[in-house]
Amino acid sequence: ARSLFDQFQASMTRHLAMEEEVLFPAFESHTGMTSGPTQVMRMEHTQMRDLLQEMDKAVAASNQAGYLGLSETLNMLMQQHNLKEENMLYPMSDRVLGSVRDSLIHDMEARTS
Repeated sequence: ARSLFDQFQASMTRHLAMEEEVLFPAFESHTGMTSGPTQVMRMEHTQMRDLLQEMDKAVAASNQAGYLGLSETLNMLMQQHNLKEENMLYPMSDRVLGSVRDSLIHDMEARTS
């Protein structure tokens, strides 16, 4: 459980960093919107990080019931978050960042944490 959770947490951390350090700043720079969709996404990322920290504690304590409850909450949050990204943020990003898409993808893939 520890090994698999560590892999999941590392993947989530990398994904959130790619968006927060590359995609969101580029989107905000090109649109001038800093309190719109990226602000909501950042708040949800914080919630996800908090849940991941609590899940990490549950794994360390071998608290299966606690872990499962937290994972259900994270799953619901991620589903809602993904819908917003896929239906709003990503299409908007495609429209305004299309000319720099390859560069952004390269920069995001270069993120290790």
